[in-house]
Amino acid sequence: MKIKLDEIPESGLSLDVVDEGRALNEIAGGNLDFSFLAPVKAHLEISRQGRSFFISGEIKASIRLNCSRCTREFDYPYDAPFSAYYERTGKNVERDSELKPADLEVNFIEGDELDTAELLLGQIALELPMQPLCTPECRGLCPKCGADLNLGECGCGGEAKPESKFAKLKDFKIK
Repeated sequence: MKIKLDEIPESGLSLDVVDEGRALNEIAGGNLDFSFLAPVKAHLEISRQGRSFFISGEIKASIRLNCSRCTREFDYPYDAPFSAYYERTGKNVERDSELKPADLEVNFIEGDELDTAELLLGQIALELPMQPLCTPECRGLCPKCGADLNLGECGCGGEAKPESKFAKLKDFKIK
């Protein structure tokens, strides 16, 4: 959904948004490391003050991720509040090429519209775990044979710690 920035009243705007996961994937060029299992639902509160916009709300989604230890797919329930500050830039507004510390918390909008799909996708990507785990107890894969250790021991003996590259130094004698 695209919101015309000029049509947002000074008193603010409250709206519920539902975006299909397929559409969000297309916005990212099909390069997401996760997939959506159901439509993404969000409640947005948008307030405006001149060229500045403050957006807060809550996003709910069901996402399929790959475990970073065992590589199995698992479903991740996403339910998180968010807030973002946007500053509208015009064609004649020139921004410094060097960022100031205050600029790191500001998102800049160019043009006349705010695309809620891009907003939702950006917030979800920021909040997803960097190393998702199917369970906190996930044992991962055997480093030697690649067997899933969550299903049981592999029997190859690969769980033993490999010898360190520096192991030969333990016998080194200084004269």
